[in-house]
Amino acid sequence: MICFRRLTSALVILAMVPSAFALNLRLHASTTWAENINRASMAADRRDAAHHQAGAALSIFREWRTGFTTTGLVDAQFDHTPRFTQSDTLTLGPALQLRQKFGLGAYAPTIALTGGLRRRQARLDGDQGWTSTAELLFGKRLTPAWRVNLIGDWEQHDARSATFDTRHQRLHGVVTWDLSDRWQLAAGGGRLWGDFVASASGGVWSRAMAGEFGQAISDYYRTVAWGVTGLYGKDWISYRVSGRVGFWWLEVSPALGRNTSLPLRFESRASTNKVGIRYRQELWSLQWLHRF
Repeated sequence: MICFRRLTSALVILAMVPSAFALNLRLHASTTWAENINRASMAADRRDAAHHQAGAALSIFREWRTGFTTTGLVDAQFDHTPRFTQSDTLTLGPALQLRQKFGLGAYAPTIALTGGLRRRQARLDGDQGWTSTAELLFGKRLTPAWRVNLIGDWEQHDARSATFDTRHQRLHGVVTWDLSDRWQLAAGGGRLWGDFVASASGGVWSRAMAGEFGQAISDYYRTVAWGVTGLYGKDWISYRVSGRVGFWWLEVSPALGRNTSLPLRFESRASTNKVGIRYRQELWSLQWLHRF
């Protein structure tokens, strides 16, 4: 925590040089209704719940030469699920972005590379650890109203428990349409490959391990990291599997003022592990964003 405070202080000091740096603060808060929030495969095990987030990000921007900029960032986010408080987390850490714009004007393409390291504090001890991230973004404005982004990113969470020790990579795209000065529509989608954590009640897990859902499933589940976490009820199991996740989303974002917006978003996720077990999730979220 002391290191993070020192880093924040250093960023603030640098931002006090107005000719070279620009300081920005962003606040956000959201509430999400998540169907199958626990990523369970059996219908009887699926749990729906409200999930809340709140956070802040302090960033410092500098243009070193025409078209090349860097952004230093320190952010924090708290996640809270009232129905399942054992899954609550707090993340905090720095990130750095390098951005190159190829040409002049609004239609010049842009490439940005971002790397970050964040500490994750969780109510569940095994989920605590450090999360490393990297992202490569290609962006292009096509018309005054339309722009596109193509993003590839990677994330690794080094957790105390092997169950939550995950790594994955994603490839996804975003299309944004500015209908007016006050209204914006966006849509995106892509694919994730790697590890994700799913859950099952104790009874369903015992049946799977006993081979009631097929020998291939039983054999695979005996190789994965799992544990009794009680995140979603007594004797509930959390387990780490490898596979893929396809996702898409739609968002409408009205502006409440010059620096404030209220995005409403729907997202659908379809996860499949290595032995063909599927987990489907749908999420409705309302977010408040404000930039200073």
